[in-house]
Amino acid sequence: MKNIFFVLLLLPLPSFSATCIGGGNVYDDLFCAQQNLGELKNELNVIYRKIYSSTPYKDEFEKSQRAWLNYREKQCNNYIAAEASQSQGAGPGLIVKDCLVTITRQRVDYLKTLLVK
Repeated sequence: MKNIFFVLLLLPLPSFSATCIGGGNVYDDLFCAQQNLGELKNELNVIYRKIYSSTPYKDEFEKSQRAWLNYREKQCNNYIAAEASQSQGAGPGLIVKDCLVTITRQRVDYLKTLLVK
């Protein structure tokens, strides 16, 4: 029993954490951004399905979502990617992922306001 406790003491605290804490280096930050983006995409899909199933304006809602996806693509993967191309190493990838995370979080927060309560 003492051996198990000793092993647990040797494990870093983040290994018990469900959230990703970057800041170690650009690759850790990139990993965290990718993880956050995946979680946000899942949340976005859940909220989208809830709204879609409850709205009588399905076509309009789909068009709105497609327009937002197009905006996110052009903003992050075109404009921000071009601006970030001046960075070196993994920096451009991190800047683009951060853009995707930020804009997706904004969309999730907005769509939450549309959920019928």
